Amino acid sequence: MSRSILLVVLVAVLGCAPGDSSMEAPDGEPSLAVVLVIDQLTPELLERYDAVWTGGFRRLLDGGHQFSDAVQDHAITFTSPGHASPTTGVVPARHGIVGNSWREWRDGMWESVSSVADPDTELVGGSGSGSSPRNLLVDGLPDWLLEQRPGSRVVSLSGKSTAGVLMGGRAAPTSPTGDPDARHVYWFSASNEGFVTSTHYREALPDWVQAFNRTIVERVTTEDCWEPVIPEEFIDLSRRDRAEYEADGVHIAFPHCIDDEPYRGAAHFVTRTPALDLATLEFATEAIAALDLGQRESPDYLSLALSATDRVGHEWGPFSREQFDNLVRLDRELGRWFERLDQTVGPDRYVVALTSDHGVLPLPEYLEEQGLYGLRLTSELGEAYSEASEGLDPSGPEHTGEDGAAARAELAERLERVEWVEAAMPFELLASDTPADSFVVLYRKSFHPDRLSTRMANHGVETRLVEGTLVRATGTTHGVPYLHDRSVPLLFYGAGLEAGVSTDPVRTVDLAPTLGRMLGVSVPEGLDGRDLLSR
Repeated sequence: MSRSILLVVLVAVLGCAPGDSSMEAPDGEPSLAVVLVIDQLTPELLERYDAVWTGGFRRLLDGGHQFSDAVQDHAITFTSPGHASPTTGVVPARHGIVGNSWREWRDGMWESVSSVADPDTELVGGSGSGSSPRNLLVDGLPDWLLEQRPGSRVVSLSGKSTAGVLMGGRAAPTSPTGDPDARHVYWFSASNEGFVTSTHYREALPDWVQAFNRTIVERVTTEDCWEPVIPEEFIDLSRRDRAEYEADGVHIAFPHCIDDEPYRGAAHFVTRTPALDLATLEFATEAIAALDLGQRESPDYLSLALSATDRVGHEWGPFSREQFDNLVRLDRELGRWFERLDQTVGPDRYVVALTSDHGVLPLPEYLEEQGLYGLRLTSELGEAYSEASEGLDPSGPEHTGEDGAAARAELAERLERVEWVEAAMPFELLASDTPADSFVVLYRKSFHPDRLSTRMANHGVETRLVEGTLVRATGTTHGVPYLHDRSVPLLFYGAGLEAGVSTDPVRTVDLAPTLGRMLGVSVPEGLDGRDLLSR
């Protein structure tokens, strides 16, 4: 058994054991809970550049309680499920957000569904279609808080609509007390040059949001080019700046400028550079001031989904000079943001829960340079499915009888003969509860019978590729059950918590019940996650 497979087996088994988290419960109740999800941030990156941190990361790592063996507890490690699981406390099979998109069988055909798309809503703050949590099947921490503490406020901010919506809760945006500020959800829109929401939440942007939007793009793009600010003595901690396999093969080295072809102007430049997180953190500061978050009688909830690390990582890879510089900048900005939080809310009156939605695969070409297995596929996966399914018709709910099951089993056998396919899992295997290996268990946690990934919808068979195999023409991505995609930070800081490190296996679904207890909120029975505070 390979080391990676053994680790997955151990995590799958031990991650469900109760164990002792060794994190002492804080005295008193925080006034503000901040859920900080840094898209595509891995524990390896935090450790690799540890000597460089002087700001927010330094504060969290030195003063927080870390769980060094934390994972996303599902197989399909995309952005949407990775943001929904920590705040609902359940896996995608239960909260329903099984991917960034999926297909549903409607009126005799497969229909593509985006995780937060809602055709019944409109964008507020610009033109375009709206978003809502209509596809989320369960309530989460924001909903539990508003239901039990009617004076509380929930604010969810993000660089992406998916993250902002899914971390903002599912319930209607009304308050038992009639507070119009009970729930605010916003995300950055490059085409509208500011933060927007949808008619699901409100009919117009508040005055303070409109005022903020008027100047935000200009404020975070004071320089026309993105130049590195990495201290010279640490520059070689990343790989070389110029690597032909990065990005589009052309824009592979600093500087990266607003007028470069990929960006098409300042607002789009923001979405693909560290400026996106700067804008989101400044917006959070504005929201705290406008809504008195953490400064009233009832505790408040603020979720921040910082998206720049993911945008940079997809283009240039996790160990690139660009990603290193992005994280150096984020460390500094978080440090300044926490200082402002100390001044407005108070240093002992807020708690921060830090995690990530997923990890990432290093660029396959870089893996090969290191003597490891790495393979980039473009159209080969689709071709393999087409060739293997020749003569078979395994797709669609109408093929639920023995003939359909037999066709899917045959397709799975054929696919497993492809050298870069590690395993193929037909619908019947994922829909059952028969004993299975740990990878199948993880795929079951990402499986909803009415919401199928493209491959499951088209062919009725899901595949797990050989570790190190990437299906993407440029850059890199995530989405598989290997630890490079599932391993994430999990850390709690502030509000009287003692610093420390726990090595117990934990999962991101543990975040909601743990933070709920800190806030004095009763959580539903039967969650997949558990409270990590010692009794």
